Amino acid sequence: MIILDSSFLISYFNERDSNHLRARDLMNEITNFKFGAPHITDYIFDEIVTVIFVRLNNLRKAVEIGNHLIQALRILEVEKADFDRAWSIFQKQKDTDLSFTDCSTISVMHESEIKNIATFDEDFTKVKGINVISPQ
Repeated sequence: MIILDSSFLISYFNERDSNHLRARDLMNEITNFKFGAPHITDYIFDEIVTVIFVRLNNLRKAVEIGNHLIQALRILEVEKADFDRAWSIFQKQKDTDLSFTDCSTISVMHESEIKNIATFDEDFTKVKGINVISPQ
């Protein structure tokens, strides 16, 4: 299994993004299940559709991408226990600048025993037990 982080998916969906081609290449491997089934969390979903809507100023495009994500991926919900662990991770971080959403992703990954994440966020490389799959 693999988590697709918002930094990766936003680059994939935004053709003007500097990482778009790298994200597209990695997505080909992901859709062939090289890393297992792809997942996102509901918090990642929120980030993606919000950022796409704001950056592109295009509700139709944000809705189109949101519908695609709903149909193509398993969306894991951040439960209360995940939230509490994420808040603890967020408060205790020292050498990282992880957002609360990133901390919730880490919590869900640990709870669901998901080791891989596709991301452009280098702070994930500093998290023990997580294998960052970054596009070349």
